[in-house]
Amino acid sequence: MLNRLRDKGVSIIYISHRLEEIFRLSDRITVLKDGAYVDTVNTADIDEHTLVNMMIGRDLKDYFPKRTSNIGKMAMVVENLKAGRQVKDVSFNVHEGEVVGLSGLVGSGRTEAIRAMIGVDKLESGKITLDGKQIKLKSPKQAFNKGIAMLSEDRKHEGVVLTMPIKYNISLSCLKRFCSVLGVIKKKTENNYTLDFAKKVKLKAASLMDEVNTLSGGNQQKVAIARLLASESRVMILDEPTRGVDVGAKMEIFNIINEMVSQNYAVIIISSEMAEVIGMCDRAFIIREGRSVGELGKDELTEQNIIKYSMGVTADV
Repeated sequence: MLNRLRDKGVSIIYISHRLEEIFRLSDRITVLKDGAYVDTVNTADIDEHTLVNMMIGRDLKDYFPKRTSNIGKMAMVVENLKAGRQVKDVSFNVHEGEVVGLSGLVGSGRTEAIRAMIGVDKLESGKITLDGKQIKLKSPKQAFNKGIAMLSEDRKHEGVVLTMPIKYNISLSCLKRFCSVLGVIKKKTENNYTLDFAKKVKLKAASLMDEVNTLSGGNQQKVAIARLLASESRVMILDEPTRGVDVGAKMEIFNIINEMVSQNYAVIIISSEMAEVIGMCDRAFIIREGRSVGELGKDELTEQNIIKYSMGVTADV
């Protein structure tokens, strides 16, 4: 439809951070960064690599920030999860100070396994061990009280409260910290605490009293991550943490994850982007048709290996 309108002489300004759409539709590209004009180029004269460099202000090879891993003791072990039709036999584990990826094709059962594990959906069978002790989680609240927090892939419906101010979104996970014996919220303490975590995630907003729906997708995601950090949970599960955010915000989220690891959080990333799994994870478990089918160490994390396990290819390719 857009192409037909263009052929009829209609001028179109198309705003997107989906590079495949930009290259498919546009004749010229104007890049903005942090509210400032960078450059305008002819689409035919530029490739994705160069365009990303313009968007993030640095070379693509630095896209995933370097991290020195200091992996500690085993934090959580999950064995043989079974739940419904999509989770048949999923196992994985994560250490303190480690980023573990759950990879696989869309619909493989990655998110469903985590939802069953933390009690969102019914878990039929399986074993969860936290700090060497077996636990049973019947609800997300129980998981949260045990120090296991999850960032949902559905940001707008499950990640943030769009019509609520930024400050209250962040403090939702730790209200008890600000309440008096009578249940009255200590506003000054809440303000200082939420401001601290907003700064940690480099949130860009005029005021913490701005509603979350006034923010960009990347900053909405930062609000959701700030709430997780404010909860002081030990195991962080991030489901598609960079979905629907621009390239610059992705890099900032990667830096936040590295900061989590440096503070000995155990981090689990569910991602459909192989480059993200390869660039950010110390290990990855591949899930196919509801089953864990492979574990890849850092040196084994390649697109070829991930695709091989995801597609059920047993022979060397």
